[in-house]
Amino acid sequence: MRTWCAVSALAILWTVPACMRAEPGSAQPVAIVTEVDGSARVLARGRAVRLEVADPIERGAIVVLDPGARIVLAYPKSGAIFELQGPGRFLAHVDSIEPRTRSGLVAKRDMASVLRALRIRPEGTTLQGSAAMRGASTLELRADGPTGMRLARDAMRLCWRPMGAQWLYRVRLIDDDGTVLFEAHTHDADFELPATLQLQASAQYLWHVLATGPNGRSAEAAGQFRRLDLDSEQALLRAESAMPGLDATGRALVRIARSQLGFAPDRVSGCASDRPGGALEESRHY
Repeated sequence: MRTWCAVSALAILWTVPACMRAEPGSAQPVAIVTEVDGSARVLARGRAVRLEVADPIERGAIVVLDPGARIVLAYPKSGAIFELQGPGRFLAHVDSIEPRTRSGLVAKRDMASVLRALRIRPEGTTLQGSAAMRGASTLELRADGPTGMRLARDAMRLCWRPMGAQWLYRVRLIDDDGTVLFEAHTHDADFELPATLQLQASAQYLWHVLATGPNGRSAEAAGQFRRLDLDSEQALLRAESAMPGLDATGRALVRIARSQLGFAPDRVSGCASDRPGGALEESRHY
């Protein structure tokens, strides 16, 4: 049975609207908006901003709900979840949220352990990854994957859009110190890195493709990725396996965690085929 009570805290997200970003010495975000039903807004820095799922709320901000409106806020640090019902105004504190009008209602519950294990950060993050690319002249080579964060258990397949017949592709894997760890040449448009190639958790890797074709034409593309550490991977996989039994707030927190870790929304590399890579002429650099 849910108990309605007066308490205090607020919401935040990985992508922070410009008008709500923390300035040096200003209040910091303390919570994450996970559900919004009806008209809800936050008053911060002299402006009223309409709230949406995954929006940030800072300590000391005022949340305003119109009649019939409802929002849910998650506090990752304390593991508390607050459901607010309007009409009313609510003041955000470090680990709770307090109704400032008699009509405002607040209900508190605990965050499931599988969600707390995700260690979501209230101050947010930015998605990792890049791909795509201009080549020489009017040529264009597009790198399809992998980018962003990758699971340690995933096969690491590099792929790009083919330039046509008679093109040769040189592929390099480079670590964040600029060392070439792997190099190969192929006429195919994708291949899988050898399983014996040891990649470090959380380290940044760049893969670069140089395509050369008839008449000396060339184009290049690149992508970046990281391997997730084992503890974070296990926590994420447990949360994802529990998603069918989670409510809207739980599902939103899993999506936020994936974004904060650096995964693309669908956590897919973008490669169009799972077929084995073609024959390679390979050399290693140590």
